[in-house]
Amino acid sequence: PGWGPDDLYYPSWMEGRWRVEQTLQGYAAPLGKPYLANGQSAVAEKVLAEQQSQLGKPVTFELRYIRTQRNNIVEDRAFNTRAKLDAFAGRDVVKGVEYVDVPDNTRESAMQGGNGAEDPLRTVVVNFKGAVQKIFITALQFETAADGDVWRGLASTRTLFAAPGAGYNPLTVDEEVVTALKRSAGSITGRLRLLGFLNPNDQLFFKAGNRAV
Repeated sequence: PGWGPDDLYYPSWMEGRWRVEQTLQGYAAPLGKPYLANGQSAVAEKVLAEQQSQLGKPVTFELRYIRTQRNNIVEDRAFNTRAKLDAFAGRDVVKGVEYVDVPDNTRESAMQGGNGAEDPLRTVVVNFKGAVQKIFITALQFETAADGDVWRGLASTRTLFAAPGAGYNPLTVDEEVVTALKRSAGSITGRLRLLGFLNPNDQLFFKAGNRAV
């Protein structure tokens, strides 16, 4: 963001609609539960229980990748965000997803740069019943292997989650999303790794020492 590409650009072979099967192979809290959910133990226990329950279970959903007006292939972020959240919840939990402006990525600046009025932005707001979530991409990088059949990308994200009346404070989650995709024989296989980090609002931020939690 800023001087570089305005989004993660995927290879042309990712364009279109894809039926995806994703399986959680592992989950760990290397620094322990006190480093999760800003020390809110009840929330940390719930997060751990939810992740452990998903281990080894394939989840199927649709993802879409579209060509922008500037001829770049990007993910249909609004559609994909809803699809993944609903699929992993096992039911329809998302009421709506919309793109929102942030200082370095507004609809006006995107259109001035040549993108279309409906092309994805990097930030979305997700509305649930009784809760709201805002997901920012704060940094990104990507590369395609020399043979053209492997793509790798990294996105740094910040997620704000608030559920008024739920009994706990709003949560801020910083993650690095590391993705590798490989094209072979008419299909695509991939690996996805999520690394969670504390932010300065967390009580144990300095103790964590910039290590994934």
